[in-house]
Order: sequence, then C-alpha cells, then structure tokens
Amino acid sequence: MPRFKVGDAVFVEGRAAKIVWLSENPNEIEPMDEYIVEFDDKERRFLMSHHLAKELPPVENREHDRDSCRP
Repeated sequence: MPRFKVGDAVFVEGRAAKIVWLSENPNEIEPMDEYIVEFDDKERRFLMSHHLAKELPPVENREHDRDSCRP
C-alpha cells in the first residue's frame, strides 16, 4: 500500500507540493513507491517515497546556534 495518495499535500526539501502520480512496486525485494509531485510554480519532480514528508521539519532554536560574541 503506498504511503501517500494522489492529491496529498507533502513537503520536499522544505517546499510544499502535491502528489500528482504514484506507482507502487510491491514485488521488489525492498518495496519502494515512486511519485511525481507538483510544486506551486507548476514544476514537477519524480521522487522516491523516502524524499517526501507529510510535515515540515521543526525549526531549530537559533538561540543555541548563534555566535556567542554577537548579541
């Protein structure tokens, strides 16, 4: 069973996209789903399931990452 369905909203590298095509390969040694996603600017990209996310990753606290010499 594919992880996502056509029409699902996903995130790719921090950009919102929509699934427009999918293919599942259950007979492979390691089942892998393939997708085509479309971004808001109509760009389309072919991706494997491990490149997609349902949510944006959380933003890290920049307070800890800043240079201690600068306020």
